[in-house]
Amino acid sequence: MEKRPVSAEETGQSMVLIIGLIAVSLLAISVVFAATAVNISAHKLLSLADGAVAAAADNFELTAGGDEIATIRLQPAEVRHAAEKYLSDTNAHAGITGLHIISAGVAGDSVTAHVRLGAVVHPPIIGWVVPRGVPIQVDAYARTLLSR
Repeated sequence: MEKRPVSAEETGQSMVLIIGLIAVSLLAISVVFAATAVNISAHKLLSLADGAVAAAADNFELTAGGDEIATIRLQPAEVRHAAEKYLSDTNAHAGITGLHIISAGVAGDSVTAHVRLGAVVHPPIIGWVVPRGVPIQVDAYARTLLSR
């Protein structure tokens, strides 16, 4: 087989293709890094919410007397206060940007506490594309039980 001479019009065509593929690959890698950062931060936030709601579920009010059956109740204000105290005691605000309690309260059965936390994640690499960050929020529930 004879080698065909390369014309001046064809030189440099592969370089454009290589540069384009490198750009697409770098963009894909940065998106994977950003998604991983958001996922890891969401897991950290969920862990904090689980701890906060477990602490809140321990602040129940026990009523019993005479022939009455003992009952327990959670108060919404106490649930929020306990969640705030847990986040303060664990210094959670230092590790997560924009951490705040969106809602904290009691379900209709008066023995299930719920806490919803929110935060902001600033992904690495593409942080300049999303300067305000990515808002995330998680929900956690805990039930108080009375047993012998």
